[in-house]
Amino acid sequence: MTNAAMRSLLGSAAFAADQPTVPELEQDTLAAGWTVEPSGALLLVGHRPERVRDIPAEALGDGEYEINDVHVSLDDLGRETADFLPRAAARGLYFARRMLAAARGLPGSETLLAAVAIHVDVDDEDFALQGATIRFFSRRGSYPQWFDELETYTREAIAVLDLSDPTT
Repeated sequence: MTNAAMRSLLGSAAFAADQPTVPELEQDTLAAGWTVEPSGALLLVGHRPERVRDIPAEALGDGEYEINDVHVSLDDLGRETADFLPRAAARGLYFARRMLAAARGLPGSETLLAAVAIHVDVDDEDFALQGATIRFFSRRGSYPQWFDELETYTREAIAVLDLSDPTT
């Protein structure tokens, strides 16, 4: 599922120009993988707080969303180049797909989603500070449902991926 802004980036010739890379800090997150909490919550090991409160079954998705929040740096992509935004989208999607693939087979992973957001409002004074934001959560208990209406987001290119995505 994607919004118009993400579809535009995916349709860009620059999107497929080169293999996406992941900065070193985020490579550590990829390498650390996932853990399954006693509550059944799927948490990224690299983002798991030292003291995790027990996430109740009725709020698993919301709890995962709050913890599994990854900022992927785009600093090395050169914001001044015309292909910056398509390359940013490629990096965010690549990271999300790698993490989803790593979760395959874990209890609850069949409902796992990754929401990838790239800030596309180049007139925003904070545009240069933006990275790719990827959040992972499952459709168990309460979970963020605002991604059901992706077209309402005009300042972000958004894609929501799951394990059924053919590239995962």
